[in-house]
Parts: sequence; C-alpha cells; structure tokens
Amino acid sequence: MKLANILLFVLIFATQLIEAKVFVISDIDDTIKKANSANGGIGQAYHFFKKRIYPEMRDLFNELESGYEKLGEEVEFYYVSAAPDALFQQDKWINKNKFPKGQAILRRPGDGDTYEYKTNTIGAILKAAKPTDTIYLFGDNSSKDAIVYKELTEKLGLVNSFIYIRDVETDATFWNTDLPVNQLAGVNYFFSERELIGEEGLFFMTEKLIKTIMTAYADQRLVPKYTLKTLEKRLRKEWGCGLNFGCRCTAENESEKLWQDYYTRL
Repeated sequence: MKLANILLFVLIFATQLIEAKVFVISDIDDTIKKANSANGGIGQAYHFFKKRIYPEMRDLFNELESGYEKLGEEVEFYYVSAAPDALFQQDKWINKNKFPKGQAILRRPGDGDTYEYKTNTIGAILKAAKPTDTIYLFGDNSSKDAIVYKELTEKLGLVNSFIYIRDVETDATFWNTDLPVNQLAGVNYFFSERELIGEEGLFFMTEKLIKTIMTAYADQRLVPKYTLKTLEKRLRKEWGCGLNFGCRCTAENESEKLWQDYYTRL
C-alpha cells in the first residue's frame, strides 16, 4: 500500500474516532434518585422531599463519561423524567450531587402520559444518533422505561445500545422457582449495582468503583429498605392474601428471607 493511501486511511479512521459519540439517557426517580415509586403514599412523599441519590449510579455515570472521553469519544447526557416540571429543580439537583452535566427534561402540561412523553422526548434526542454511535439507556420498571427504550432502539436501528433497568417492582429479579420473572428480551435488569459488575457494556468500571459496590453489597446498603416492603406486597398479591392475617405475616417473613438470600448469593 502506498504511503499516501496509508495516510488517507489513518486520517479517515481518526476522523471516525473523533466523530464517534455516546448518548446517555437516564430516568431520574428510582433510577438515580431514591423515590419509592412502587409503593407511593407517605413513603414516596418522604423521598420526594429528601431527594437522596443512588451514589453508585452517580459514580458509574462519571466513570462512563471519563472512560469514553479517554477513548476520544464525545459523551452527551440527558436526564428525562415524567415527573411534573414544576415540582423539581432538576438541573440544580444534578449539579449539587455531582452527576455528569447534561440536559434535564421533565414533563410539562400537554406532554401526554408517561409512555407518550418519553417516546416523543427520547425519540427526538436519539434521532441525532448515527447507527454507529453508542447508546446507554438507564431506567426502572415502575413505569414504561424498558418498553420505550426497546421500541426506540429497534425502530431507529441503534444496534450498539445498552438498556439497564432497575428492578424496583421486584418482579424482574429471580427470587425462587415459585415466583415468575417479568423481563423483556434484550434488556438488562438489575436489582442492585452488584449485578452490573462484569456487564459487557460497562467495561469502563474501575476497580475502585467495583470495590465500593462490593462493600455496599456486603453491608446491605445497595437497595433502599423500602424495596423490601415492595417485595412483601408482591408476595401478598401473588398468594392472594387479601386481609388474611396469617398469610400476610408469612409474606412478611418470607420477603425478609429472600432479601437476606439476595445479599449472600452473589
């Protein structure tokens, strides 16, 4: 190969690397912020006012950004939530808690229901993506995130995409052979960040972050305790407990056993 052709090839390859882009789109409530959305009521109101983060997700997002920037790829973050725009100062919260800078978009009057709003909003963002770009989509299964993400990546032909869904409903995590698992094909579900270690799309995770996650797992700090109540409610529903006191007590005890088992099996 002539020197001129070699130089042209190198120039084209370098240009492609420079133009490569990574899109990161994330839900907020119960994805990066603890919200208790699966239970609602007073518990949800408490977490709305507290606005506590999932610190491991904050660290993971920052490592995602730095990891790809070291590879010469531009990273764009979008925080898209169906929560009403008037109720949450999203930009201030993201900056205060040291998440990567990015555009925060919340639902406004007239934006439609959660499915319509997220499909339209995220679809508009992803239309700027090329088939060769890398797409990360983070959400939870208390709403329509998995469905919207899967439909959009398939419709737009974004084959280099990774979908991660936090199992706040406790129905996408294997607990035992008696409880069904509700998952969409091609979607990566996780009950805690412990399950994200070793994921193909998260190759950039450092030993420091892995150690942080493992320590939090050992101390049973990765999953908010309110999710244990969600698991108990799920067992009561699966077993048709209704107002049966004995059944409800059994569900409470069994949920605690399953919880402890999760924190020892990985």
